[in-house]
Amino acid sequence: MSSRADLAEFIDLDPRLARARGEEDHYVPLFAADIRDWFAGRGWFDEPVELWLFDTDQGEAAARVMCHRSAALAAELDSAHASAPPLFFGAAEAVDAEALKELIAFLVERAEQVGASRIFGPVSPLPNVTGGLLTDGVDRPGFFDTAWNPAFFWPAFAEAGFDAWGPAHTWEVPVGSIPADRATTVTAAEWHRLGLRRRHVSRIGLRRFADRLLPTLNAAFSSLPYYTDISPAQLRSQMQGLSALMDPDLIIDITGAHDPDDAPPRCFALVIPDPVPILRRHGGHLGVRTVLDLLRHRRTLRDAVLIIQGTDPRHQGTGLLSLAIRELNSALVANGYRRLRVTFIAEDNPASAAVFARSGGSEMHRLVFVDRKLPPSSPEEHH
Repeated sequence: MSSRADLAEFIDLDPRLARARGEEDHYVPLFAADIRDWFAGRGWFDEPVELWLFDTDQGEAAARVMCHRSAALAAELDSAHASAPPLFFGAAEAVDAEALKELIAFLVERAEQVGASRIFGPVSPLPNVTGGLLTDGVDRPGFFDTAWNPAFFWPAFAEAGFDAWGPAHTWEVPVGSIPADRATTVTAAEWHRLGLRRRHVSRIGLRRFADRLLPTLNAAFSSLPYYTDISPAQLRSQMQGLSALMDPDLIIDITGAHDPDDAPPRCFALVIPDPVPILRRHGGHLGVRTVLDLLRHRRTLRDAVLIIQGTDPRHQGTGLLSLAIRELNSALVANGYRRLRVTFIAEDNPASAAVFARSGGSEMHRLVFVDRKLPPSSPEEHH
């Protein structure tokens, strides 16, 4: 794919197929600006991104996919020792199962052409794994910062010899079902007794929050099998635009009572009102109209999304997360939210899942990444 016209088709394929299949209230649009950055070679990913568009014999776009490489992610997946790095893919979309099978066959062919040791995805070319493929719960809508796909996706990949990797679930907590003791604001006396305090995060202070958040974020997630350290510039970019959307009451930043104001949090939670209903209306285009729409309807967004939470490893097991969840739940109740939705929690992390089960939540979607090892090829085969 090389022309601006192809780029427009690539961007608009997802919302077009969602409308045609009656999935407008389920799919999660990618940001058009991100796709344009991939096309233009802008960003912080390791190597150039390839965007591929597949047309029918009649010349109408029927499928799309993005291919990329990442040395950092390959190392985390223990592929650094392999004869060749993996081929990662994402932004996959297809009009039907037959088109998806053609797309998968292309991925295998492309991996062989570049001498890749395995195919892994769906993932975005960001500092960390974001994406995944739903295997269950496709009847329930996706939400911000998560994946959604039609039911025929997982069977097609499984039939093509892909294994499930890193199974996880998204979660949903009906705010009206949260037990009272899990939604009680932490009192000033409790903060004092525990030697802690909660820092308020304002819209104009969001960048400062991002800067002090980063050391805790990297430390808290460094042991995960897919996590690569995020730089300050990367985090600021990923949080860009949240100040207009955020509800300051939903961002939790807990530190020591006598820690400096710029000290990293001991425990944090980044939660925002879910903008996906508005993003769907604009097909992922984040232009002036979309921003105005978000600002105009910000107070009508009644679902919240927990994007990420973490505790400094030096303070894990001290009850900080329970305090953070109490503060979050009490704000959800006080501000009239309907649901809290939680981006994926791995099945091998039952402690995190239990936090939301105790708040009355339940699993919403099951998702996996798909992984197919490839036989070694000789250098002549891909020259």
